[in-house]
Amino acid sequence: MQKVKKMFDCFLLLYLYVGGIIFFSCGSGRVEEPAVPEKSSPTVFFLHPQKGGSGDTIKIIGKNFGNVKGDISVCFGSEEVELVDFHDKEVTVIVPEFDKTEEIEVFVKVGSLKSNAFSFLYKVNSIAKIEVIDKQIWFVNNAFNNSEYKNLPSDPDFYYFKNLPAIPTVQSVPFPWGKENFYSGGGGYITDNVYIEPGWNRPWVLQLSISTPGQGDTATGSPQYKTWYRTSKDNGASFSTLKQVIIKGHTSMIPIVGVEIGRNGYNVDFTRPIVRASNGEIMVPIGLHPWDDEKGRIYLPIPGAYLFQDAGVLIGKWLPDGSDMEWEFGGWLRIDHNKSTRGLSEPTIVELNENGKFAMVCRGSNLARLELPCHAWVSFSNDYCRTWSDPTPLAYNDGESLFVTTAHSTLFKSKVNGKTYWIGNLRPTNPQASFPRYPLVIGEIDLIHFGLIRETVIEIDTRQQSDGEQLQLSNFKILEHETNPEIIVVLTRREGAKTANNPSWYRIKLN
Repeated sequence: MQKVKKMFDCFLLLYLYVGGIIFFSCGSGRVEEPAVPEKSSPTVFFLHPQKGGSGDTIKIIGKNFGNVKGDISVCFGSEEVELVDFHDKEVTVIVPEFDKTEEIEVFVKVGSLKSNAFSFLYKVNSIAKIEVIDKQIWFVNNAFNNSEYKNLPSDPDFYYFKNLPAIPTVQSVPFPWGKENFYSGGGGYITDNVYIEPGWNRPWVLQLSISTPGQGDTATGSPQYKTWYRTSKDNGASFSTLKQVIIKGHTSMIPIVGVEIGRNGYNVDFTRPIVRASNGEIMVPIGLHPWDDEKGRIYLPIPGAYLFQDAGVLIGKWLPDGSDMEWEFGGWLRIDHNKSTRGLSEPTIVELNENGKFAMVCRGSNLARLELPCHAWVSFSNDYCRTWSDPTPLAYNDGESLFVTTAHSTLFKSKVNGKTYWIGNLRPTNPQASFPRYPLVIGEIDLIHFGLIRETVIEIDTRQQSDGEQLQLSNFKILEHETNPEIIVVLTRREGAKTANNPSWYRIKLN
């Protein structure tokens, strides 16, 4: 009986132990605490990159970093830095500023535990120069084109995509009129509305196209414009059939909030790259011709301003197998017409150093109100392009605002050096809306104090003696090299209704 009782006592105490209660050991009567597993020290395997300067983004790869932000800190020597992103095996930070080029020990602390140190070569930033290293200028007036035309460089690494099956220019559509004209890009430009998913294990491609039953007509609000897409799962060798972009919960006649086919439309421009967000969503900037419900017509608050637009971003999400996309939309951004008489057109976007935070730069105008300053306008989103802040003038990173002609501009982030650049028509004095559209410049963008870094801005081209007064250096496209920090900007010179019979191009080495 005594033996049975002792066994019962042991089972009872074991039960209490499992429930987390301090127990008395059978036989000894000694009090024992439940074992608390020891935390493993954080370990740094490597940094990527292992050298750089102030403001650069680096990733610290390792293990045992944990998932609680308040527990994790990163130090460059004795200086603790702010985390951009983190999880148990990777931490992202911004390199702080130091006085000189030197080796600095970087380590991670999790609570009281400190990792091994890893060496980072800090280099004092000097402003590297952006250079035009080759070009071919072709004038509108053929009398000034004395040399043989030099074709675009044929290096295949400049072409984002190659040999995609063509989208037929006239196709049947599921609307009463039966057929429409289709427009799509096929030149390998990063501005051709083609997006290629990175990574060998996801050979997925997205291509956009626009259509209308007649000629394109933005002046009347693009009432019949539609946006279509197709996808590929084999790196563009074959594609799905074209489908209309329709936001979830909408219809083919009302494909997105604020649009009704036959009344007003929205535009996908061939002027900027499609952007992949850090969460894997695919971001496509778009412009709306808003409808004025009160007046029953396209919204035009200032007579004589030609048109008015709002800006927004289509958000695409791949299905798990890459066979299709679902489309979402946050909302339209409007500017006071007393600041930009034609609203916000031709938006271009970039994700900043903090995941989910985007900047959007839009074309502005002072048409019909030339006393207003003519700017490009910038707005910010903290929720992956769903909502936007009130627009402010695009400025240098020291705060001085810029005069920008009413023409499209483009933001793009180099796939090679990770820096962000802006290309557009920058003017020393206030332009008269769309004129003059020169010079054309490029400069690096400071993503922390968002703005153009003055010291990096160079002139790509400007009016020459052989050009007329109404020269336009705009409507450009961009080729980007796969492995070298180089781009090629391609445009066709225009003077009023006259155009050059060959494009001008500029091969540019990035800083």
